[in-house]
This record gives sequence, structure tokens and C-alpha cells, in this order.
Amino acid sequence: NNVRVMPGAVTDVFRTLQSLPGVLAVNDFSSQLAIRGSGPDQNLIIMDDVEVFNPYRLYGVISMFNPETVSDVNLIAGGFPARYGDRLSAVLDITNRQGNINSAFSGNINASIVSANLVFEGKNPFNIPGSWLISTRRTYYDLIIEPFVKSAGLVEDNVSFPNFFDVQAKLAFGPFQGHKFFINAIISRDGVNVISGKERETPDSVSVFDDTKNDLASFAWHFAPNDKMLNKLIFSWYRNGGDSDFDSQLLDPSLDRDSFKDAAPDTLQQYLVDVGFNSNYTFRKYTIDDRFNYFWGNNNELEVGGGVDFIRTNINFIFDIDPRLLSFFLLNPNIRAVFDDINDQKDYTRIRLYAHHRFNIGDKFYIQPGLRWDGYNIYNKSYFSPRITMSYALNDITTLRAAWGIFRQSLGYEKLRDQNRLYNFDDQYIAGLEAERAEHYVLSFERWLTNEWHAKVEGYYKKFDNLILQEIVNGKAYVTYPVEGGDIRYRSGWIQPFAADTDSITNIPVNYSDGESYGFEIMIEKRNTYRDSKLNGWISYAYAVAERKEYGYTYPFLFDQRHTLNVVLDYEVSNWFYFGARFQYGSGFPLTEAVGIYPRIVLEDLNDDGNYTPEVATRGESEEVVFNVNFGDQSNRLSSRKPDYHRLDIRFNFLADYWDLDWTFYIDIINVYNRANVINYDYSVGDDLTLNRKATTMFPILPTFGFNLRF
Repeated sequence: NNVRVMPGAVTDVFRTLQSLPGVLAVNDFSSQLAIRGSGPDQNLIIMDDVEVFNPYRLYGVISMFNPETVSDVNLIAGGFPARYGDRLSAVLDITNRQGNINSAFSGNINASIVSANLVFEGKNPFNIPGSWLISTRRTYYDLIIEPFVKSAGLVEDNVSFPNFFDVQAKLAFGPFQGHKFFINAIISRDGVNVISGKERETPDSVSVFDDTKNDLASFAWHFAPNDKMLNKLIFSWYRNGGDSDFDSQLLDPSLDRDSFKDAAPDTLQQYLVDVGFNSNYTFRKYTIDDRFNYFWGNNNELEVGGGVDFIRTNINFIFDIDPRLLSFFLLNPNIRAVFDDINDQKDYTRIRLYAHHRFNIGDKFYIQPGLRWDGYNIYNKSYFSPRITMSYALNDITTLRAAWGIFRQSLGYEKLRDQNRLYNFDDQYIAGLEAERAEHYVLSFERWLTNEWHAKVEGYYKKFDNLILQEIVNGKAYVTYPVEGGDIRYRSGWIQPFAADTDSITNIPVNYSDGESYGFEIMIEKRNTYRDSKLNGWISYAYAVAERKEYGYTYPFLFDQRHTLNVVLDYEVSNWFYFGARFQYGSGFPLTEAVGIYPRIVLEDLNDDGNYTPEVATRGESEEVVFNVNFGDQSNRLSSRKPDYHRLDIRFNFLADYWDLDWTFYIDIINVYNRANVINYDYSVGDDLTLNRKATTMFPILPTFGFNLRF
């Protein structure tokens, strides 16, 4: 229920989870989850017993999970059992509900100013036991916002705005003498086709085509011959793919954009840089999974399972980046990007076997040891991962829990969506690599303060080893120094650039990184356990430290947020009016600050000896030097902090009964006091060679409204 009514969550499962302790939002524009010092790629996402690689819609803005059909959300932030694997950090296991078996046809409609969500469901026809449920969602930015933007001349007529639609279905058949069958299916498409308009106010021009597919189909057979045994057999197919073509001319990133808003088009060419790439990729997975549970004695449970994934990944990236822009990137250690073309296909399998057994010792103590084996065909290696969890009830209202375990994660192109780094996993580069490894320690203390107030304190420590990063090799970079007494604004004020030893970043994967994260979390929750209770919600605080070590340097992790506070409240003002509020506070994420400026050096044509001649760059016929923003060396990387983040969201829900139908009308306001939270800074070089900084911010105050109709 919180997913549908959480203020500021735009009815999204992932954005609701971002209000829990230990779970961070990457930024306002993304529904990705950074959990306890790990990146989004280290989270295992499962829907109806099927792992999904890309659980997002609209390029990360919202998740694939429909809040109107989700019945159970199980987030395990650390120390998860042996059933789950191939991820280092956390597990999000989501189950969609079955259709309504009490009616032949029912459903609901949820519509807001940006999207619509339709759900239809009912019991099976012809007296077949079971149910059916079909849902579909669609954004309509392209139907409402697009005409206004076109009429203003901001984009051209052949533009289609970003949009997505999906159709999900869950069919249930049974029970038939202990047998039950499920069919799940998803078809999803994201698309954008944008060309800059002639009347735009910025000097940039872009042409973007992108189409993303996310499809899933599964068949599950559940067999329970008696109340002590349950077996689940699942066959699934999953595909994530896309085609992209991006061409643009962008204003040189070293320049102040505000100075070029009113510039004549024919004067801009020398200030623009070409950026382009085209890509296509397809990740396919066929999976067979089996899970057997046996219940005996005093709530003792044995679970044994295994499975195999047959994966094929095809990936093709071709870049066309202006050398002037490349020289800018190379001076920014925070980007850590390399733009080498990649064309690769891989076929590999992942095999797993596991067992864990929960033993209850008396009425107060249980222990659950487990063991998992993973075989990774991609580099012909296998690993054992032992795990254990324990729980002890100190009394009827107080419980102590602990968990420890080893966790592994294999490499693969299917994880690139969340990694934000492009690796080349060609066979010649992955020979000798090891699976990434993490070790978790978790200790928690829970107590009911009253019949309605519950408190939980949890501490954790995670140690990471063999983390994969881009290999850095010895290379050459061209440098220059001012001529004594010369004018540094002109080429004559700098000596001829010469080659110097430096580090060169590649897209070759290596196990050269490790790290750790640790912290504690406090959560106090108010639950409505009495009929006349009107207030529910929670307050949570988390202290966390996350660091990575690479090539002799220790950095704070990209999503290292030391202090996080969440306050979530929902209050029933009357039987037809509900008010909700959510306040979020987080100390600033790490940031690489610019430290100065430096002349841009480009490589000119080949000399007679076959070598390139480096030159201090100038524009056009002018001898005035072009300057890059200098972000320092690796010792400066992520050494500063962004400003603290805080935001208040509120929501008003109004219940009504018109025409014997249940209506809910809502108004949701994101960032009520219009806080300008910083996502990053744009740096530029002023005319007087000063270094300028301008903040790029996240969501402004953003009101929306909509309704939900149930029938």
C-alpha cells in the first residue's frame, strides 16, 4: 500500500524503497538503488522467481514493477541466504499477486498527468480453478507535452518524446490435487526520437534515436503433495535489448554556456564539438530452476535447489568523439571513461546448487546454515559460498539477529546497465580473472516499544575483494609549460608540447580493486494495529562509510553518504481525507572538484616520420589558446563533497464514492520548498581565464495530480 500512496515516489516500487535505512537514491532522476556502500549493479533483482537485468523504464526514471499488481516486496540489504547468488550486495525479491478469484471481472484505473495504468483481473472461465490478471501502463508525454513544445518551436515536427508502454500478465491454474501452474509474461518498449528545433535557445544540436526492449516469459509448476513438502519448477526466458543512434554538435564543455545563448548560428561552428555513437545490444537468458522445501518438527525447514542459466550477449558500440572533447575527458579523473569501439558476442552458462536448513532449538533460538556452489562458464571457474543466520528471542518483545556469509559476482555484459562503465569481455581479456567477492557481517536488535511502536537497530560490515575495474597501463600524454615572459593567452606563450609518462585508461577488466563499507541504522516505526489508529509511518537514521581502493589510492565510494535521515508519515484526517509527508536528508556525495585550467593539446596530421605532432589548440584563424578545465590527478579524485541533500514531499488523498465505484483523487507535490539539490557542477573557462562553476540541480518543486478508480 505504501507504494501507491508514498509522497514523491510517483507510485514506483524502487522510489518507495529509497526511503528505507541503508537504501540511497542515485539522484532524483533515477530509480536505481545504492545499498549499504554498493552500486546498483551489485543488487539482485527478481520478479516471480525470474532474475531481470534491466528492471527500469524510461531509462531509469521508474522501475518495471507495477505497484497495482505487486503483492510482496522482500528487500534483504545484506547477509541474504544461499538461495540467492551472483550479486555482492542486496536482494530485491518481488512477487506479483494473482487475480481476484471472487469476481469474473474487476480492475482499477490509475491516471495522472503523465501516465496511465490499467489493471483487469478475475477468476478463470469455464469453472477452471485459478485466476487471470492483465495490466498495462503507458506514459503520454508525447501526447500532452509534445504538442506544446513543438508549437513553441523548441523541437521539430518529426520528434517523438520519450515514452514507454508495457503489458504484463499473470495466469494461475489450480490447485489440482496439489498441483498449481503459473504463466507470467511481460512485453515492454521504451522509445525516443528527437531532433533539435531551429528556434532552440542553446547552441547545441542533437539527433537521438533509441528503442529499448524488455520482455519476459515464464512457466512455473508448484507441487505440494502434502503439508510438509513443496517443489517449485520454473522455466523462463528473458530478453533485454536496444538500438541507439546519437549524433550531436555540442558547445565545447570548457566554455560558459550562458555567453552563447544569443549567438548567431554562423559564428558558432568553431565552438562546437562533434559527439556521436551508435550501438545495439541484446542480452538473452534461458533458465531452468528447481526448489524443494521440506517442513518438519518444530518449524524446521530444509530447502535444496539448483538451476542453470544459458546466456547469450551481443554488444556493438561504435564511437565518434571529437578529439577536442577527448582531451577534455582525459583531464577528468572522475569520468574514468574510455571510448574504444566494442563488438563482441558471448555464450556462457551459470550453474548453481544450494542448500540451507533452518533448525529451531527450543522456542527462542533458530540457526540456519547454508552452502552455495556457483559455476561460471564464462571463465571456467567455480566457487563455494558458506552462509549462516541466527536469531534469538531475548523475551516476547525483543529479538537479536546475526548473519555472516560469502558472496560472489561474475562478470558479464548483462550487468553493464547498472555499472556505468563499458568493459570489453573478449576472451583474451578475461582469462585469469576471478569472480568479485564480498563478505558480510550483520547484527541487529529489534524491540516492540509498545503495541504500535517498533524499533530496530542494525550494524553491518562488508568487505569487498577482487572488484573489477578498468585496467590502467603506462602511456604517454602531451604536456606544455608557459614560455617565460610570454602571454599565456596565445600559442606563442607556450613551449612546444612534448610526451611525458602518464597513466592510460583502457576498457580491459582487471581484479585490481577492493574496499569496505560499514555503518549502523536506526528505525522507529509506527504501525496501525488498532482500528482507531490514524497515524503510521517511520523515522530512520543511517550512518555509513564506504571506500574503494584502486591502484594505491583510497577513495570514498561514489555513493558514500555518511548521514541519511528519512521521515515518512501518513495521517488519516477523516474517513475520506488522508495526508502524507516524506522528508529526506543526506550528507553530500563525493565530488571531484576542478583545480584550474590547462591549455588544450591536440594531435595534428602525421609527420614524415609517421608520428603525430602535438599542438597547443587554437580556434579558427585565431592564435588564442583554447583552455581545458583541469580536474587534477588521481589524488584529487572524489576528494570534495556536494552540498547536503534535503527535500520535502507531501500528498493529499481524497476518497469518494460515485456511481457505486471507489474513487481516490490525489495531489502530490515533490520538493515543496523548491530546494536546489545539486547533482553536479558545470565548469567553464571565463574570458579572463578564471574558472567558473555553475550547479546543475535536480527536481524543482513539481506538483502532479491524478486519480484511481476501482471497479
